[in-house]
Amino acid sequence: MKPFILATCAGLAIAGAAIAQAGATGPAQTIKMRQGNYKQMASAMKGINDQLRADTPSIPAIRRHSALLVRHSLRVLRWFPHGSGPEARVPTRAKAEIWSDPAGFRRAGARLLVATRQLDAAARRHDVAAVRAAVRPVQASCGGCHDAYRGPPL
Repeated sequence: MKPFILATCAGLAIAGAAIAQAGATGPAQTIKMRQGNYKQMASAMKGINDQLRADTPSIPAIRRHSALLVRHSLRVLRWFPHGSGPEARVPTRAKAEIWSDPAGFRRAGARLLVATRQLDAAARRHDVAAVRAAVRPVQASCGGCHDAYRGPPL
């Protein structure tokens, strides 16, 4: 039981540090960081799709992109601290529903993480057919979250 308690305390400390760090920057910096991370994710998806259109897809290139997607998916929910939404009066497409429906937003984040991990696992197996199949759930996860939690273009 003691290792479980230690692990739980460590996890809470890490989460607290992440929240404190997120709050240490202002809304404008947080939103800029968030938008930059999403641009990296979009670029990674484009890179994977470009490889899948190639005559001979590069698994190492796909793997680099899928690894970035997993890394960012692990952190995506932390990119939205309170105060970084529409109330910040900084241009952002983040809808208030992110904070008013936190359970739904967490579920959307979990779907993204599961989908990106499956994509990455297929890339690590060097299975191009499985990569092709795993791209669709990642895209659906992105689109589902965008539909519910991202506003129209600014």
